[in-house]
Amino acid sequence: MKNFLSGFASLIAFAGVFLSASTDLNADDAAVSPGDVSGVEIVPVDGDIFRYKAVLVDTDGGSDLYVFKDAGDGWVKAAYAPDIAWRGGAYGQSPWLEASGNGSLKVYSENSAIGRSRWEQVLTIAYRNSIFVVAGYTLSYYDTLDEAMSGTCDVNLLTGKGIHKDKPFRASLKALPVQNWTMDTQPQECSAS
Repeated sequence: MKNFLSGFASLIAFAGVFLSASTDLNADDAAVSPGDVSGVEIVPVDGDIFRYKAVLVDTDGGSDLYVFKDAGDGWVKAAYAPDIAWRGGAYGQSPWLEASGNGSLKVYSENSAIGRSRWEQVLTIAYRNSIFVVAGYTLSYYDTLDEAMSGTCDVNLLTGKGIHKDKPFRASLKALPVQNWTMDTQPQECSAS
């Protein structure tokens, strides 16, 4: 995990924010343990909000994403995406968050440890028209025994333009609100075959 100490401090601060934002929480939200929080990022943006906070929480076999926005009068829950990222039980199978310099957030998941099929998936979350959407999708994959079974698929879901194994395509899947994306969502054009 990158920036462990600042992440740990953010986790402590998040506990207070998470509990104090209870006006818009689901019943299951109150059961989140700080030990299940695997990532926190605060992202500054321009527009009708100043910043947002993304919190990744481990669940059985996956991770949920909570997004809180701050328009100047405190944190308000803006989105909840259950099972947005896959999580395995071994090293090299844990998702993480990373803020980018342009106000977007990247949600990473991977299997770099077990089996022949290794992969890394990156979801780019953006704040557009007062909604948090999955604006980009990147999948890099390879087979440890068959070099021919490797590739990268990168899609801008806002424009629909993508490229898979160096071939351009138009994606049938468009940008979705973050709460509508699950670990099973994928542009069909990015199939690893």
